[in-house]
Amino acid sequence: MQIYGPYRVSTTQPNAAAQRSQPQKPADATPTSSKGAVDQLDLSNAASGVNRMAASSAVAGGGEIRIDRVAEIRRQIADGSYETPEKLDAALDRLLDQYA
Repeated sequence: MQIYGPYRVSTTQPNAAAQRSQPQKPADATPTSSKGAVDQLDLSNAASGVNRMAASSAVAGGGEIRIDRVAEIRRQIADGSYETPEKLDAALDRLLDQYA
């Protein structure tokens, strides 16, 4: 089976009715410790630097987090008054300016 992205799966197996089999019981009920492969993750220097950059730019502009402003925006989001057509138009214009 091959998976192409999150929505497309390709298989060469026929679409036959699934055959049910009885689960096999292990002959030896005592668990064995396997000394097989160990999972490992290697990150390049570029990938390792992403976390450092994200941490250093956590606050836009290097300023302080304004708790009162955050609370006001959260209140507006909760009551549905935060997203206005003007704000959406401005955000879309900035997005288009960035990629156009």
